Amino acid sequence: MTSRTRLRTGLVLLLAAAIVAVSSQEAFALRFGDKGNSPIRDPGWPQGAAVIFNVESRIAYWVGPLDGHWHADCRGDAKAFSAVLADFAKLDVKSKRVVVHDGVGNSEWLNINNEPAKRAAAKMDWMFMVWETADWKRRRRFPGELNATDAKDAESGPPAQIDVYTGGNVKWDDVKVPNGLKIVDQRLQAHGFTLADGVVLEGKVSDLVTKKPLSAMVRLERIEPQPKGGYRYTNVAGAVSGVGGHWVLKKAPAGWHRVVVEAPGFVPRVVGGYDKFDDQPKWQSYDTGLARAALVTGRVIDDAGQPLADVEVRIQSVTKDDESYAMPHDNTVKTDKDGRFRTDHAPIGKASITAQKAGYVRADLREPITTPANDVQLKLRLAGRVDITVDFTGKERPEAYIVEIEPEGGIKVGTWGGSGHINAKNQMTYENVPPARYVLRGHPNPYSADQVTEPITIDLKGGQSAKVTLNAK
Repeated sequence: MTSRTRLRTGLVLLLAAAIVAVSSQEAFALRFGDKGNSPIRDPGWPQGAAVIFNVESRIAYWVGPLDGHWHADCRGDAKAFSAVLADFAKLDVKSKRVVVHDGVGNSEWLNINNEPAKRAAAKMDWMFMVWETADWKRRRRFPGELNATDAKDAESGPPAQIDVYTGGNVKWDDVKVPNGLKIVDQRLQAHGFTLADGVVLEGKVSDLVTKKPLSAMVRLERIEPQPKGGYRYTNVAGAVSGVGGHWVLKKAPAGWHRVVVEAPGFVPRVVGGYDKFDDQPKWQSYDTGLARAALVTGRVIDDAGQPLADVEVRIQSVTKDDESYAMPHDNTVKTDKDGRFRTDHAPIGKASITAQKAGYVRADLREPITTPANDVQLKLRLAGRVDITVDFTGKERPEAYIVEIEPEGGIKVGTWGGSGHINAKNQMTYENVPPARYVLRGHPNPYSADQVTEPITIDLKGGQSAKVTLNAK
């Protein structure tokens, strides 16, 4: 039995109204896992998952982008894969999918950025994905952009999926597929294309309300991280959906991209995830619906009921039919001297609203609204600050070291907590922290249980700062 090797990014988690407030880019980077096939103790998988996850064919495993979402990267031939499918058919899950791909798979744990120089060592033939049942149910309550589950699985429960790649050791014609498994064939030939078409992106665009097809513009944008933070998006290819709403883009370039769809009178939308393509042939579908714009107005006040000016108000987590409606632009407006705000760029649907001002935090839970909406009232209160120093006296400082803060009694819905790496001066600062009692700990990254510092509890007041020193073990 192996212990978990945990690998974390500097990430602040804010739980309010059953959400974890992180950006999609930050969440994408959050992983823990390990290479090899040492057995993993069942953390709460459906019955039958452990035997599939702990096969000798596993070359690595990882969990992410959030805890509870497990992946086993495996390497083997058609015979080994057929044996896995036999166990997969017995798995106690209503929704079981086998997705068939062209090309050779890449282990995200062994080569998370799909670097060409690392591909040979990171080759995989299939990946098994399974959810911890309780975690999936909890995440179903999250807003759209933070909900890592698929709305199509709402009725059937947490799905399990195997992605198999037919360009390596597994020859699909030699695979024995048990009855009852759902096969999703994403190979180019299954959709009327050939390997010569390279990376093919295909989709349909419709009106979310009427369900009728739309003529729309489709942009493929390259995502480029910037040295000082943030991202630049550059248009590298495009397509137009016809009268039936259908569009195709062949020979998409390699790299990290997003697909943006827009049509006159509708709010633009980012479709699917932030996808990384290499030079291998691939087919991917991007069916989507667009919504017309809605007006949202409101006011931001403090605890005393006084208006707050220059508050950044953002409409986010907009959903329609329980699916996220991610927008390519930042839908943020600032309040005026009377604390009022107005935006007419929100899609029609359910939405969460954030309000940010230095030194303040939300005083209420982020209950979703239905757009359009008028006179929405948001309340902020004074926040606190926590300055943390780690004392390594008599100890060798690890290359990476994390400090964690969580509310006394543990993280619950409506509470705040976070984790982040210390700087070169062995320090970490949390700003805009909601007033409450908190417990702080520190540990290397990765770490074992005996490396965690003794906890320190503080009672943080609004408008005040707290200084804490953690003694490294």
